[in-house]
Amino acid sequence: MPSPARSRRFDLIAFDWDGTLYDSTAIIVRSIQEAVRDVGGTVPSDKEAAYVIGMALIPALAHAAPDVPPEKYQELGNRYRFHYLQHQNDLSLFAGVLPMLN
Repeated sequence: MPSPARSRRFDLIAFDWDGTLYDSTAIIVRSIQEAVRDVGGTVPSDKEAAYVIGMALIPALAHAAPDVPPEKYQELGNRYRFHYLQHQNDLSLFAGVLPMLN
């Protein structure tokens, strides 16, 4: 452990962006719901859509929309990506992120 008198310098500090520096939960949930609606599935609740966050995309969508047949998974994934990109400017940083980065 470095002594308190010595400051440690780094050339690079990397952060995970999504879910660490900004809150993407609402956009992910809304994008899942809109994608499922687009392909004719039963739209999951906010809780059901949020439950799959962190899973790989197609398994997540399949879990959130169990009545969507597998042959529509590609379209479902494409619609999710479309809706997510439509809302990407709606992102907000978690409280305290800017002061922490400074």
